[in-house]
Amino acid sequence: MKKIFVILITTITNFFLSFGASYSQEIKANVTVNTDLLSIEAKQYVSTLKYDLENYINNQKFTDENWEGEPIPVDINIYFTAGGNNRYTAKMAIVSRRYVDNPENDLQMTVPTLMITETNWKFEYSFGANLTYNPTRFDNFTSVIDYYMLLVIGFDKDTYEELGGNSTFEKARNILLLGASQQAEGFETYVEPGSFTKYNIISELVNPRYYPFRRLIFSFYVDGIDKLAYNKEEGMKNIVKVIEEMSKFKQEKIVEASLLIQLFFDTHNQTLATLFNGYKDKEFFKNLMYLDPKNSMLYQDAMDGKLK
Repeated sequence: MKKIFVILITTITNFFLSFGASYSQEIKANVTVNTDLLSIEAKQYVSTLKYDLENYINNQKFTDENWEGEPIPVDINIYFTAGGNNRYTAKMAIVSRRYVDNPENDLQMTVPTLMITETNWKFEYSFGANLTYNPTRFDNFTSVIDYYMLLVIGFDKDTYEELGGNSTFEKARNILLLGASQQAEGFETYVEPGSFTKYNIISELVNPRYYPFRRLIFSFYVDGIDKLAYNKEEGMKNIVKVIEEMSKFKQEKIVEASLLIQLFFDTHNQTLATLFNGYKDKEFFKNLMYLDPKNSMLYQDAMDGKLK
């Protein structure tokens, strides 16, 4: 009888542990909303959007995988540019961060993993909306959020495991194709190569041609960023090697503009410039300028040790 009781307790315990793990959320979002350009009436109708969206994201599980560790911290800034009668236009800036390995396990030590902007978001929203997750039905509000949150999760997973974000990026691609099937604005699949669109972004992420670059992103974090708190010199040396390999990848494998490369350096240009301010290896900065030409002045100042 005692043996049966122990087995029963163990089984129940394992069930609840498994149940809790499978429903752990991947993201902890902080939403900021700017309504300065809206009328007084319109401002009232979107006054609950911050709370509705935070509740939607922070209580939603976007993948079917067990999530280990802390949720991903994500800042979402929404700037309304026009709207009324439940129809709005806005810009949305998303910044996700990753906890950095360190001896003290200090959760204040983070580094960005993705900085991305939606510049012309058109959607419908009503006061106190009950937002529901349905990856098989397109919605011009929640489907856009779902797409970007899956990008956030995929980029985060890529920093802990080589190509770890593959399954998550496929989910984002499914949302893209769902939107395209509805002819939704911003989800077009017939777009100019190199243009900054949802389709082009996800196409590179799921394309095996870009797997070597994604593996280098993994190395950037695990061999570089995570090493800095333990051995700064070694961590910086490894980052220099990663940037060198990224430069070779662009030179040998890429003929058109790459959105994945652009996203990486949009996210990390300040981190790299600050970390390597005054660094003596000129070739390192030459590689940075080749990979990220629009920030050449920033890297030049870092090479000259002018950053404060």
